[in-house]
Amino acid sequence: MQDELWKDLRLRDQCIRSLSQPRFARYLTATGRDTIRALKLYSWKSQLSKELYIYLQAWEICLRNKLNDFLVHRYGRSWPYDTTGLERQLTGLDKERLSQARQRQERIRGIAPASLPAIVSDLSAGFWVSQLSKRYDIAHVWRRNLIQVFPHDRVLDRPAAWGICDEMLSLRNRIAHHEPIFHLPLEQRYRDLQRIVAAMCPGIHAFAEASSSFRPVWHARP
Repeated sequence: MQDELWKDLRLRDQCIRSLSQPRFARYLTATGRDTIRALKLYSWKSQLSKELYIYLQAWEICLRNKLNDFLVHRYGRSWPYDTTGLERQLTGLDKERLSQARQRQERIRGIAPASLPAIVSDLSAGFWVSQLSKRYDIAHVWRRNLIQVFPHDRVLDRPAAWGICDEMLSLRNRIAHHEPIFHLPLEQRYRDLQRIVAAMCPGIHAFAEASSSFRPVWHARP
């Protein structure tokens, strides 16, 4: 079907102009400046992004809820507002992320303090992934507590969990900003994504597996 579509030079040129020459140049370079192949590569990248994003959504939502459960257990349900608990442990950037999430939700909902679920869903994926970084190793006692977040993978340690989640964050952001991903080791990323989701929740893992068709799309590279 695409072969027929791109035979129309007018539509082809319109598409390239709308994508922008700088963006499309990456695909031209990757295909030896073959315009048709470059358009097919862009289409394939878009399909890959769709299939990966289904899984990445499951990862992000599950991660933030698992980490919130842990923070509630460790610091109490008022942790977003408790200046003597978690906030005292946060880095400057994470403290700012939390402050902005509180302010946004208070403004949107016209109530202070905002509810815990509202703040949890507002906080960026960057905030949640940051909680697994080395800087919080002591504060969260991850050596003992990581099992609360990843109860189904006892081999997984904090550095490995953070490394995978940091890669997933980068991949998520590239997809969200419509950047190229075809040059990345996506088969390995997908295996890491499967592992980290399964480590948190077999149910979410089963949902993501049933919802994503990454592998057939991956093997259909033009």
